[in-house]
Amino acid sequence: MAKAVFTTKSTTMHKFDYNEIEKHLDIEFRSGNVYRYYDVPARLYKVFELYIKCEGTPGSFFNEYVKGQYTSEKIKDINDDRSMLN
Repeated sequence: MAKAVFTTKSTTMHKFDYNEIEKHLDIEFRSGNVYRYYDVPARLYKVFELYIKCEGTPGSFFNEYVKGQYTSEKIKDINDDRSMLN
């Protein structure tokens, strides 16, 4: 598993994790929800990581190259967590 990357410039995205063996990208949004994107090439993740480190906005890259391009699922729903507390 790659080291998690935390974002500071994004108002919607908080953290990214990439599993090179499974080739999935997990994105934790500031809301607390986490989505997993499947079959994401390691090369794309490395470019994404560099883009963030070079002052790019994660949302721009995500919307252009990840969202709608890869199969995804919500793996953590903050609303489900809150209902368990009640």
